[in-house]
Amino acid sequence: MSSTPESDLRMVARASGISLLDYAPQHVAGCLQRALVHNGVPTAQALADRLSRDRRARDAFRRSVLVGVTSMFRDEQEFALLERRLLPELLARRRSLSVWAAGCSTGEELRSVAMLLERRGALAGSHLLGTDILDESVLAAARDTAELPPTARSAIRFEQQDLISASAPAARFDLVLCRNVAIYFTPAVQRRLQRRLVAALRPGGFLMLGHSETVLNTGPAGLEAVSRHAFRKVAA
Repeated sequence: MSSTPESDLRMVARASGISLLDYAPQHVAGCLQRALVHNGVPTAQALADRLSRDRRARDAFRRSVLVGVTSMFRDEQEFALLERRLLPELLARRRSLSVWAAGCSTGEELRSVAMLLERRGALAGSHLLGTDILDESVLAAARDTAELPPTARSAIRFEQQDLISASAPAARFDLVLCRNVAIYFTPAVQRRLQRRLVAALRPGGFLMLGHSETVLNTGPAGLEAVSRHAFRKVAA
C-alpha cells in the first residue's frame, strides 16, 4: 500500500466521503493499510464495499484520516505567546475579537482561547467559530459547553465544514488557528488552504499554526513572522 493506485484511492474516497487524493500519500497509505487489517478485508475494493454499507467502519476510517487530536492549551509555549503578546496587541485595538479555529475537532483549543479572553474581560461580545469536517457526534461533543461560563456558551459556535472544498467564512477574523491540520495534506492543498486562511484575517490579525508547521515564504503570503508558528497579516 506504499504506492496506492489512484483508482483504489478514488474508490475508497467515494465510499468514505473524503477526498483522499488531497492528503499526503504516506498518511493515506498508512490509514488504508490499518483499515484493511482492522476490517479483515484483502483489497481496496473490499474495503470500499465495507465502508459503503457499514457506518461504524466508515466513521472509524474517516477519523483515522482526519486525525481529530486536540487538548486544552495544547502546546503550552504557543498559548503563552497568545496570552502574553498576541491577545494584548489585538485587544489594544478592539474591545472584542473574532476567532476562527479551522479543523477544531472537539473544540478544546477554541475553549482555551475563550478562557484567555474571559480572563481579560473580553469574552462578552467576542465571536468564536470552530469548524471541522468530522462527523456530527464529534461536533456534538464540541458543542457541549456546560462546563464553561455563560459568556463562553453564547460566544462559541461550531459548524461542520470541509477545509479543502469550502470557502473561508465570510467574516474577517482577528485570530485564526489552524494547528497541526495542514501537515496531512499535499503541498498544493497546503498552499491553497494557507491562502484561504490568510484571506479570512483582518490586517494586523494573527494566524497560528501547529508546532510541526510554519510558513516558508511569509512575504508573498502577506504575513510577517511573530514566532516560528505565529504570523501577523501585513496591512495591504
